[in-house]
Amino acid sequence: MNALAGQRILPEIVEAIYDSVTDGTLWPRTLGSICELCEGCLAMLAVVDTRGGTLRMSETCGDPALLQPLMQEYGSKVPFYAALPRMEIDVPFTVDSVYALQGPGTRQTWLDSRIAREWVIPNRLDDFFWVALMKRPSRVGSLMVVTDKDRRPITAGDVDLVALLAPHVRRAVMISDLFETERRTTALFRAIVDHLGIPVLIVGEDFHILYANSAAEAVLAESGIVAAARGQLQFRYPHAHAAIGRAVALGVRDEFALGPAGIDVPLAGAPIAAVAHVLPLARRDPSSRMSSRAAAAIFIAAQGASPQPAIEAIGALFGLTVAEKRVAAKVAAGLTRGEIALSTGVSDGTVKSQLAAVFDKTGTGDQRQLELLLRELSPPVTTKADRRRNN
Repeated sequence: MNALAGQRILPEIVEAIYDSVTDGTLWPRTLGSICELCEGCLAMLAVVDTRGGTLRMSETCGDPALLQPLMQEYGSKVPFYAALPRMEIDVPFTVDSVYALQGPGTRQTWLDSRIAREWVIPNRLDDFFWVALMKRPSRVGSLMVVTDKDRRPITAGDVDLVALLAPHVRRAVMISDLFETERRTTALFRAIVDHLGIPVLIVGEDFHILYANSAAEAVLAESGIVAAARGQLQFRYPHAHAAIGRAVALGVRDEFALGPAGIDVPLAGAPIAAVAHVLPLARRDPSSRMSSRAAAAIFIAAQGASPQPAIEAIGALFGLTVAEKRVAAKVAAGLTRGEIALSTGVSDGTVKSQLAAVFDKTGTGDQRQLELLLRELSPPVTTKADRRRNN
């Protein structure tokens, strides 16, 4: 599929991705659309519980004759999995870029592997788009679309197209992972939300609360990180309130434009580190929206065992792209524009435009202001004495 045609159908695929969150039976069809966009032959979406080595989420599309041996026999034998911790979130990797990431000898190790000899080569499989969606101490998640030798070589334009889709898949996977336990007993969106142990709030475009599950009502009653003033939702941390509000409004106007906005938004001031995820609902089937006025569902989840790095918090709060997040980290480290261009291998003009976008999105005017914002969001340093007191 050429880039122009791909750009035209991206909004439709994004809509299908969010439909799949409220109705999990739609995932195979949605993955089929992603596979077609990528001109692939197989697609796999998975979340793994790293503590127990079990699958929390596994969705596939493609020829069962190809998929079955992969899932049953070869899935755990992919040598590339060691690269996952080093992959940037939302950045599509191909076979060659994984070779480069893992270093010399990777290509030969892959060619000598059992999965390559017995499954990849006999089935004329060739390359892939592989995107890391979740990297946590207890969870890893990724999307992989496999291509065969009949496909033209993957281009930079193809990778850019998948990169536009990646944050939408990440949002859907993170929220679907929260649903995992309740999906075993019911497939109805409202019933899942009702039974979830995490707070979920359904809001209108004006941020008016239309519905709150029991866990959300308890959080509202505490008035710690979030409160309701005359029925309007109010997050205590101003940056989070603004970020979530932007994501809700964007989801109503243009789901595709959401990009990375409204995922993993840090909620400062919580007794336990927490984040919010925004799921757009305005275009969902009425039966899953709970109200015709519903604009979004806001999920409040524990952040996990590791504090969120400041640069990731900045990215989540202000919807920075991968490139903008990367350049913001360089600025925060004290690099000049020229040094950033040299270290990232892009032109000075590109860095200038990326910096302008970062300053505009974050409401900062220069490097000093950005450093102060990063400091505000940096996790506190925990000493050994602190750990002893906490234990």
